[in-house]
Amino acid sequence: MRIGTYNVLGLRGFPPEEAQKEVGEPGGEKGIEHFAGVFASLECDVLALEEGVSVRQMQEIARRMDCHLATIPSPIAWPGHLLSRYPILESRVFSHTVPGGETPLLSRTGGSVLLQLEDEIRLWVVVVHLHPASEEMRDREADIIWKRLGELLSVCENAVVVGDFNCAVEERLHSHLRSMEFVNAMEEVGGGIEWTMDTVGVNQHAVDHIYLSPSLKQTLKGARVVSDSGFRHDGPQAAGVWVHSDHLPVVADLELSKM
Repeated sequence: MRIGTYNVLGLRGFPPEEAQKEVGEPGGEKGIEHFAGVFASLECDVLALEEGVSVRQMQEIARRMDCHLATIPSPIAWPGHLLSRYPILESRVFSHTVPGGETPLLSRTGGSVLLQLEDEIRLWVVVVHLHPASEEMRDREADIIWKRLGELLSVCENAVVVGDFNCAVEERLHSHLRSMEFVNAMEEVGGGIEWTMDTVGVNQHAVDHIYLSPSLKQTLKGARVVSDSGFRHDGPQAAGVWVHSDHLPVVADLELSKM
């Protein structure tokens, strides 16, 4: 089974002004066809998307890929989505708005999806997208996710936490996950943490991650950051040159027979 996570920049391409020349405005037929092909090329059985688009647009992409779809709404403008080859049993949303609050409890996306895998095995996929600018807000978001994760594990011990953490590995969400003995797929079997915002050799940050619960550690076979053609360009930026997003996908391969 392959699990992936990908911040897709609203399916606009990067830079958007160059991508638009080829795939048109977001939500159009060319864009839907293009990104359905991009997601299929990752060969994921479960693919989490951050900084997503409207439900209708994602439903059409899911239809073309013959996938189940769960959407995790954002209280602002950055929904998350989960494309799955496996049936979806339920989904939960963490990112609610609080009356009188200046910002929502989770500023982008936070939620979980319970999947039914083969041989009656279930799996929680927790999709997160933390605040990009404020460590104080990310700490608050990390505490919310930590509490929710404890509740989820009481239902099913198998869980992955994936998404755009928007922070260094020393920050609180990473620390919380390590305290629960979750393992980072790239650290465990991918050769170490790598940049995931590295599309044109600038703005390099290792912010996109896949973490697995202790029950899944023995299933890890491999992991990598996808930097193939179309996903990454080494620059310099020029007219007509663009990539699918300003982030790179991360994928991890699991051997279900070891669960």
